[in-house]
Amino acid sequence: MHEMWVGADAAGGGLVWHVVAADTATTLCGQSRQHDGVAGHDSTDRHCLECMSALQNILQTPTGA
Repeated sequence: MHEMWVGADAAGGGLVWHVVAADTATTLCGQSRQHDGVAGHDSTDRHCLECMSALQNILQTPTGA
């Protein structure tokens, strides 16, 4: 299971939605998931392209591969 988390853009361009696998401390793009100062759900409509690409690869991989 994966969840979305609002955090800093790796390029320093503000806030973006990242993808985090359940029970992990890092996003799919490798950023540390920090709980202090987490913004609300309405802070951004932008997404981390690296996380979204990684999630797409996970979802397209056949089960049991």
